[in-house]
Amino acid sequence: MAGIKDVAREAGVSASTVSYVLSGKRSISAKTTGKVMAAVEKLGYTPDASARKMRGMRNQIIALSAPIRGDINQARYNAYFLRTAWAARNAGYDVMLLTGPDAVKDIRRVTQSNLADGIVLLDVEQDDERAAQSGTFSKPCVAIGYPSSHAGCACVDIDFVLMGQKAIDFLHEKGHRTVAFLRNNESDYDRRSGYVMLFRESLLAHARECGMTIIESEHYEADSFDAKRFVHAAFARPDRPTAIINQANASVLSRVLVELHDNGISIPQDVSVLSCGTYFEGEPTRFLVSEMPVMPEELCTEAMNLLVSAIEEHTNIKGSVKLIDPAVKHRGSVAEAGSGEAI
Repeated sequence: MAGIKDVAREAGVSASTVSYVLSGKRSISAKTTGKVMAAVEKLGYTPDASARKMRGMRNQIIALSAPIRGDINQARYNAYFLRTAWAARNAGYDVMLLTGPDAVKDIRRVTQSNLADGIVLLDVEQDDERAAQSGTFSKPCVAIGYPSSHAGCACVDIDFVLMGQKAIDFLHEKGHRTVAFLRNNESDYDRRSGYVMLFRESLLAHARECGMTIIESEHYEADSFDAKRFVHAAFARPDRPTAIINQANASVLSRVLVELHDNGISIPQDVSVLSCGTYFEGEPTRFLVSEMPVMPEELCTEAMNLLVSAIEEHTNIKGSVKLIDPAVKHRGSVAEAGSGEAI
């Protein structure tokens, strides 16, 4: 069997550089990493500590890369983790959860040592380093999200650009011309969380095209949202909104709905409410709200199907994109503007 010195000679680098690439202990350039991994592949080198795993042998383990952040949305995190784990189990794989802050290093550690057969990226940002580096990973990779750089991995997501357009069209067709937009947590915008950015930008751009006025909520962080302030600011205006589009989490929206109720503003008689990409299973809701839902089960199942085909059938999934069309679930919180007739 080839050894680390053989890999170093083939790649034209030192044995220590090969070790750093495979262990992730130091940052090595993408060019050098590519040379080392090409040598590893050519020579059939397996960098397991015990050197007992044969090249091509599968461990039936999928690595889920989902770094834990201080402002994590637990309902979202849990939903996608559990749905991915179930999809993996149904395909005959166990899962390994990678939660550290240096996600690229963690992925390299478990793939180059053959601990994992493939990677699923969760909580994907628009400028996601994991997706950008995925072409250098030694195992196939699928992102549940749609990062801007994804040539080395497959992407599966809801079409959030289309969701923003559909939300505007849906309300515009019902006669709504002034709409309050309940923004997401500001830290999600700051770190350019993919779905948050794509939806908001699409929504605002299409509203301008349709001649609609959008009243955005103020910036807020995590639990600091002031529902009283939002309702007063939006509904004390002479051009008060006839509808609310919500991008915030279920807790924030629930506070707004309670505040509207306490101020005698009825849904949908006085204001329609449409939530987009918000609720997750198990989250409490006092009022039924029409929504364009997130679809963790569909996304995670599709992602796992792609990953398994790459692992077991050597299908080239790099750069492929699957975007699922969003659809409205009617729960009675949207009406024709001024009519109060719920749909």
